[in-house]
Amino acid sequence: MHIRYREEAVNIQMMNVIVQSLGFLAHTLPFMIVGVIFAEFIIALNIVDKISFLARPLTRFAHLSEECGASFMTAFISPTSANAMLAAFYSEGRIEKKELFIASMMTSFPAIVMHWRPMLPVLLPLLGWVGAFYFCMLVIVGLLKTLLIMLAGRILLEEKGIDNREDRDGVREGKRSKDIKIRIKEAIRESLQSSFPVIKRIVLMTVPTTFIVFTLSELGIFDILAQHLWVINAYFPIPAEGLSIVAAHLVSFVASATVASSLLLSGIISAKDVVLTMLVADVISTITVMRWLIPYYIGIFGTRIGTEIMLIATSIRISIMIAIIFLLHLLW
Repeated sequence: MHIRYREEAVNIQMMNVIVQSLGFLAHTLPFMIVGVIFAEFIIALNIVDKISFLARPLTRFAHLSEECGASFMTAFISPTSANAMLAAFYSEGRIEKKELFIASMMTSFPAIVMHWRPMLPVLLPLLGWVGAFYFCMLVIVGLLKTLLIMLAGRILLEEKGIDNREDRDGVREGKRSKDIKIRIKEAIRESLQSSFPVIKRIVLMTVPTTFIVFTLSELGIFDILAQHLWVINAYFPIPAEGLSIVAAHLVSFVASATVASSLLLSGIISAKDVVLTMLVADVISTITVMRWLIPYYIGIFGTRIGTEIMLIATSIRISIMIAIIFLLHLLW
């Protein structure tokens, strides 16, 4: 009887892993595939030359190539497309490994800015100006991270020569305008062809990685790690009442905002406590967020490079966020 119950429990766990993995893949894999195709389409149309000038002051300061500027601007539309574009540039030998790392981590600012779409519709009704202030703190964290990465690029990378692409583009502009329709059709065909091997690699890496990560999650590995991090909460400047916000954040962002709204409206905690606790919850929940970050980065950049970029980017973000938390605590 005991063996039968154990087998049923294992079957339930396996079913949960399959459901969660398929749900995650259904939510993310199509966007990754579309992102790759979109990135290849931009490259095929030579739009890189046209939009990279917008980020030229940033790329020149960080000693990055023009291609990295195009990726930075693309991140305001789709961070996945931006990273897929960088992966393509690296595989083609157009950028070096250090540039890949620097440029990929620079996209954190455009990425967090674009998070206003899912976050503000939740934060503003529930928390009002407090929610808006919390979101601004996240944007500042992303901005500081980008500035720090730019400084690292300036130190670690050699300065690139000034490109004369603008002049060349001006000469060719008349000809391009005449056959733009033909060029778009060719670009679509080229982007689909060049995307296939990249998409194949992403699928082959993302699918098994996703199942492994959610298997570990179902076994409680991430929960155990989160519980061990829970003791760190005593070292952060938040009230004991804020622990419920942190616990809810481990489940979902919406849940934490809802709990914070209830505590704020009832007068149990102050606006300052809400902001600090939400930021601390972001730090504590990093371990559980890894279940989504690991398949994403490995799927786009491969196992080694993807893991390295993820760990470095996450470490920098957490360090800056912790500094912001204590700075707010002292100044507010």
